[in-house]
Formats: sequence, structure tokens, C-alpha cells
Amino acid sequence: MNAFQRHHARWNSRTRWLALLVTLLAVLTALAACGGDDDAAETTAGTGGTAAGTDIPQAEMRFAFYPCCADNAIFQVAIEKGFLEDVGITLTPPEGHQYTLFDQIVPSMQRGDHDATGMFIQGYLQTLSTFGQDIPPIMFHDIYVGYAILKAPDNDAKTATDFMDEGMSFPEAAKAAVEQLRGEEVFTPPHGTVQPPYPDVFLSYADMEYPGDLDLQFLEDPKIVELSTTPGRMKWAIPYAAPVLVQMIREGWEPVINVNMIFDNDNESEQANRMRTLVGSTGVIAQRDWVEANEDTALRFISTVFRSVDYVEDPATQQDGWKIIADIINATQGLKLIPEDIGTIFEEVDPLFPWDEQGDSLWEDESAPYHVRSSLETQIASLVENKTLPDREYDLDRFLVAERLYQRLKALQTEADGLLEDAESADLSGEKAQLVDRAREHYEWHNYLDAVRFLKAALED
Repeated sequence: MNAFQRHHARWNSRTRWLALLVTLLAVLTALAACGGDDDAAETTAGTGGTAAGTDIPQAEMRFAFYPCCADNAIFQVAIEKGFLEDVGITLTPPEGHQYTLFDQIVPSMQRGDHDATGMFIQGYLQTLSTFGQDIPPIMFHDIYVGYAILKAPDNDAKTATDFMDEGMSFPEAAKAAVEQLRGEEVFTPPHGTVQPPYPDVFLSYADMEYPGDLDLQFLEDPKIVELSTTPGRMKWAIPYAAPVLVQMIREGWEPVINVNMIFDNDNESEQANRMRTLVGSTGVIAQRDWVEANEDTALRFISTVFRSVDYVEDPATQQDGWKIIADIINATQGLKLIPEDIGTIFEEVDPLFPWDEQGDSLWEDESAPYHVRSSLETQIASLVENKTLPDREYDLDRFLVAERLYQRLKALQTEADGLLEDAESADLSGEKAQLVDRAREHYEWHNYLDAVRFLKAALED
């Protein structure tokens, strides 16, 4: 099936699903009229179908996260600053369940231990042929471009930058740099073997294969950084956690080659094209049945993540946000990060996608470097090619619940914009004026769902 045929088939599929959805919404409207829980009662069918409301329904949510890295620890900002309580969500346990290893995440979600969890999305694509579709992503909030091969402070090897300074082109410099690792002992975390093949792209400049041309030694990232402080113990490392990368660089380790070197110096090679489609995203994955039964709660939760992103990017609050993240990473991972390290991570290693950048960067522009669907199609194809996944079609329309929820939030924002204009021209006072003020507050927090509900209630006769 060629690209046009796949697109045509997808379009027909969407048309059939739209017809089914219209029928389903009509049934749900009838059921809602007969009663139900708070989440069900607050939504009605049709365009502009969010019902008016003056209070936010309370909901419990079983949430977990692995505070290994700045992007995976950003949820701690929402927890500590009370953002979740502001949208009626109580976590179970109250501070969220904290994983101690990356490898715990997927099995626990497969068992149904939690409703949702933070996750490096590319880290479980290998499950798409079995249970992966049951725990789809519901949002993406950053891109990780920090992959690097590091050399120890006492390692005399040259970096790609060193070779470029001697007059080589970047492809030549990259080849000379990675050739130095052939047959060498290299430390990397175990889960690196199921990530997209970033090291393979680096090594391919010298026609080397990953992992065959390296002597890999597996250690979790915190153990790598611990061992890296012993002079002479390690020459090479490929860490995956951004805080580990930043701390090691601060302590004298140096990138032999990294993603940014490729993006800055190589626009035409096969390696550059592959790397642009292989960069990975962190976000939130959730039980499909939980999202389907609690979509409004999911939207409210997503809003708290976008609010947290704003908090760590706003100069007025970012120092506090960075400290919150550094503190939990240090406490759980045994690192020694300072708040400014978190700022460095978000600036150079883990760029965040705030709400206003989601459309252009991730969903709407297929030519964008980090377009989610295009990236995942390439990454899945790589997993099929190396036989990690069976060779068959994988339904990204079904998998990318995050895209549907983004589109609903965007539609709610547009609806809120119109209602705010109506409210400004209306002569409102007392409780109705207070509802408009609350709507504006929640709008600023990206909780467009309740902004619409409050505005509709304020504008009712």
C-alpha cells in the first residue's frame, strides 16, 4: 500500500468512526439525562457540548512517575504547588507513586497498578504488538536531544569538535571520533537496548554497528555517574538520563559526539535525517479504559502539566520550580544537582513544549522536526526492521490518544475565547462576575474545560 492509499484508507476509516461517534454521543446524551457520575453529568453531546457548571467535580487518580530526570520529575511541581487540587484531583497515593527504576514502569501499567504515569514514549513502542495499545500516550511535553557519547576527563581521545577544528568536515570528524570507540568498554543503562537506535546513528558515521562493535557494560544511570567519579575506572559512557549527563559534563566528562553536534553541523547526511526522526519525547501514558471513562479528569490533569511547564519557564517562578525538581531527583537518584542544572537541562537537553507550541511543533505541521506522527512512524519502522516488532500495520490513529485530547483542548480554548468576548460585552455582576474571574484564572492555567463551564454558567439567563 503506497502513501496515498494509506492516507485514503485512514480518511475512510476516520469517516466511519465519525459516523459511529455521532451515534454514540446521541446515546450518551440520553444516558446523561438519566443521571450518572459527576464527570458524565457535566458533558453533553453535539458541538459546544460542554455543559455549564459552577464547581469542579472531585476525582481521585492513581498516578505514578519516575523522578530520574527533569522532564519526568516536572509532575512534582504540580504536586507541591497544589495545581492538582485547583482542578479537583486527589492523587492516590497523595504524593504519587514513585518508581525506583525505569524498567518498573511498563510492567506496572500492564498490570493496571496505576491510571496514568509519566513515560519516555519511545521506551515502550516494542509493546505495540501486544498490550501497548492499552496504555496509549495522552500528552507529550518535551523532546530529548541530549543523547551523547561521553569521554572521561582522563581520556585523551579527541571529540568530533576537535577534529573539526583540525579542518575536517563534520561527517569526517564524526567518523574519526566514533572510530576511537571500536571494541572499547562502554557503560550504558540496560534500558538503552530497547530505545530508538541513537548510538547506532553515531557509530554509522564510521560504518560501525551498535552494539556489536562496542564492549557494552550495563549499569543504571545513577550507578554510572557514581562510578564516573573514580579516576581511571571508566573511559566511555552513553548515559540516558539528562541529569546524569549534565552532572557528568559539569564534572569534566566531554561529549565525543552528541545530537546537537549533528543538528548544528550536518544537514544533508543519512545520519542527520535519521536523527531528526529518532529524537524521543516524554509525556504521560494512561490506561485506555480509564481515559475513556474519565476524559474530563484527564484533560484537567494535562492542564496541570502545562501549568507546571509555564512555572519552570517563567523568570518569576523558575528558580523555585528548578529547585523542586532538583530536590526530588537528588533525593531519589543520589545525584548532586543544583537548580541551575535543571535550567540547563530544559534549555539544552530537554526542551519543553508549552501549550502554545504544541500545535506547530508536535501535531499540525508534518514538516516540523518533532512532528509526533512522522517520528513514531519512523521509529516503529526501525523496530520492525530490527525484528523487535512483527512486520505488520500499527494503528497510530488509535494509539495517539494524545492527539485527540490536544484537539479537544484546542477546541475548548477556542470556545472559551468566544465566551470571554461575550462576557466582556455583558453587564455581569455579583456571582456571575465572580464566575467570569474564575474562568479567566482557569484559562490562564490551561484548564479550558472548566473555563468554558464557568463562562457558560455566567452567561446563562
